[in-house]
Amino acid sequence: MNKYVIACIDNDIEVLDSLYNKISRIVDSEYIVESYINAEQALIGCFNYIISGNEILITILGKDSSKINCDEFFIELYKNSPNTRNILFEDVPTVESLAKIINQASLYQIIPRRFDRVDFEFIILEAIRQNAQDRRLEEYQKVLESAVQKRTKELHDINVKLEILATTDSLTGVRNRRSFNESSAPMIQYSRRENKNVAVLMIDIDRFKMINDVYSHSAGDDVIKTMAQKVQDTLRKSDIFGRLGGEEFAAVLPNTSQRGALKVAENIRTEVENIEIVAKSGEKVKFTVSIGVAMLHCDDINLDAILHRADIALYEAKRGGRNRVCISKEELNEEN
Repeated sequence: MNKYVIACIDNDIEVLDSLYNKISRIVDSEYIVESYINAEQALIGCFNYIISGNEILITILGKDSSKINCDEFFIELYKNSPNTRNILFEDVPTVESLAKIINQASLYQIIPRRFDRVDFEFIILEAIRQNAQDRRLEEYQKVLESAVQKRTKELHDINVKLEILATTDSLTGVRNRRSFNESSAPMIQYSRRENKNVAVLMIDIDRFKMINDVYSHSAGDDVIKTMAQKVQDTLRKSDIFGRLGGEEFAAVLPNTSQRGALKVAENIRTEVENIEIVAKSGEKVKFTVSIGVAMLHCDDINLDAILHRADIALYEAKRGGRNRVCISKEELNEEN
């Protein structure tokens, strides 16, 4: 258990004995009363106690013959023990040394060398009381800071969860419609301003209602989740992918040419075509997707304009037999 040190410094042995006796009568085993005949010795002793994890509670400095002045002693001690209550005999300091102590360290009280002129025991007990009060305040502050940090982290975690709930599709874990639109809009604006290619894919699971009717809605959910994960894995990290609703998904591909967009769409179609899931009934379920592709035009006002063309191309793919990739008829045949 750490101790609280009361250091008495004076070159008069009788004064040290008197200090020791008076203090020892009023403190318990938590406190160590040390006597030093000079400030140099006291400073070394205090530093050793601090290194050992103890606290220098009070110093009482009288006359000594060391090379360290009283102001130098208090200033050096203050660097390592700023909460120490420093008591100084009134016949020791000069006005100059007092100014240094007050400006660069701390001073609790100045007392006369004759103890019969002051209630010395009360001064020591009051210093101990104030120190204990400061410790309680410090401990309370630590508890309060810890509680605030914990609450701040809890609120942060809650906000993160709320943000995830607000922006993520609960079934698939990909962006929901709101998040997809909010993430895509700046990309569209930037690409149009900088005259960069952007492709948009509309992806729809073929005959999804039949999957629900034949294999159950649980199997339908598995199909949606598996398809979404496969598309997510196929796309680049810079691509924006989200579920617009039901079995319909969309992807925005920045810096992607018409040829590149068609290749990505075909890769997705092929990957999905090879997926096989097992329904709860044990039956194997295979499914396909149809994909519509559209490119950003310089006169497109927003994402909806491109999505509309991609949606028309998607239904062309549906009408053409499904499990197909179709590009909007408005797109140029050659690459942009």
